[in-house]
Amino acid sequence: MVEIFERALSRRLFLAGSAAGLATVGLAACGGSDNAGGATGPTGTAPSGGGGFPVTLEGAEGKTVIPAAPQRVISVGFMRDIDEAVSLGVVPIAVTPATNYKSGLPPWVEAKLAGAKAPEQLSHEDSLPYEKIVTLKPDLILATDSYTLADDWKDLSAIAPTLSYEKDVAEDTWQQRAKRIGTALGKSDAATKAVADAEAKIAEAKKRNEKALAGKTFTFSLLNAEGQLATVILPTDASAQFISQLGMKLADSVTSLPQSGPAGRAVVAQENTRLLDADVVLFSFRDEEERKKVEGDRLFQNLAAVKRGAYVPLQVGDALSMAFPSTLSIPFAVDKIVPQLAAAAGKA
Repeated sequence: MVEIFERALSRRLFLAGSAAGLATVGLAACGGSDNAGGATGPTGTAPSGGGGFPVTLEGAEGKTVIPAAPQRVISVGFMRDIDEAVSLGVVPIAVTPATNYKSGLPPWVEAKLAGAKAPEQLSHEDSLPYEKIVTLKPDLILATDSYTLADDWKDLSAIAPTLSYEKDVAEDTWQQRAKRIGTALGKSDAATKAVADAEAKIAEAKKRNEKALAGKTFTFSLLNAEGQLATVILPTDASAQFISQLGMKLADSVTSLPQSGPAGRAVVAQENTRLLDADVVLFSFRDEEERKKVEGDRLFQNLAAVKRGAYVPLQVGDALSMAFPSTLSIPFAVDKIVPQLAAAAGKA
């Protein structure tokens, strides 16, 4: 999916806004046999007993050759590289922070760490702190979730083996990413199991909420970076795909809209706010100011779904669990967001 949101917090974070909300009156709209348990070794240490090495992985930005099981892993991706490493019990020694969260780490990662030492955070603005990365002496850099890897590849791969996305950062599925990272860490069996567990979690949620969700339509919108227009997600967005797997259907009123801006998004002008109506209407917000702005808009208030209470407001931090799915974020989304969807759908 949002990617859910577009906010330029830095070059690579143009999607942090991906979990925002809607604004203005209108909306513009693998080898080892390890178990995927929590971090079990020292920070940055990949538990031994993984798949065979050396490992070679082809990627869109270049080839990655990993001579031995990584012991000092760094993540420079948006969020999903961190998610998958920690999911497999490998705590990176350093990561670029997830800036939508005060701690710099998504709540599902913090929960998985369960008190273990958190990785060092590589603060930066317009470019990665290459000198700092060099001093950390990584033996693997995870970058499958980096939106600036095309620019950073040469410098990063000169420091250590760097793992690229397979086809494109916005096109690789969460399953591909999880298994790719699992292979790089020598834990492909554990990654395969983690994927299967996450898929089973979605299937179980679909079955449990079938009566409420099956066949119900939805739209999901957010504010753009300037907070002036709203964007609505299209069928190719990860959030739309996640919700559709639960048995719901993206409303016909938005599926044919032309893509505008980031992949999987369309713009809906204020006067066309009616297009956002559906059995269930979802919106993601960065802060209370955005929420008040949207919910105070007359056109938004007049949506049939809003009038009957079939409206689900989401904080950007929660919405990102669907927008950037991983084997850790999906269970979080199922537990936190699906009950809200089911309650709203019951009012349709």
